[in-house]
Amino acid sequence: MGDEKFLLTLEIDGRKYPLKIKQSEEEAFRKAAKTIHNKINQYRAKFGENPDLTVQDFMALIAIQALVENFSIESKNNTKPYEDTIGSLIKELDIFLQK
Repeated sequence: MGDEKFLLTLEIDGRKYPLKIKQSEEEAFRKAAKTIHNKINQYRAKFGENPDLTVQDFMALIAIQALVENFSIESKNNTKPYEDTIGSLIKELDIFLQK
């Protein structure tokens, strides 16, 4: 049931975005739209009514911020150095046990 797709229309800054998504993803999409809405308002408050900045500018800033956060999470979840160390220790133990 969670994989059935349906049409979800999200509204961000007065514009509607129809998306065909899996039912199981609905909560994540709604949360993302709410976060984007809140961040647009934060940028508006920070930069005031600057006529040079459009919603597109805010969306670009939000995308950059999201990607930086994602890269940060990826680097924190990089287990390769630990796997290499554990592999090395296992080899040392194997050599020791073979003696």
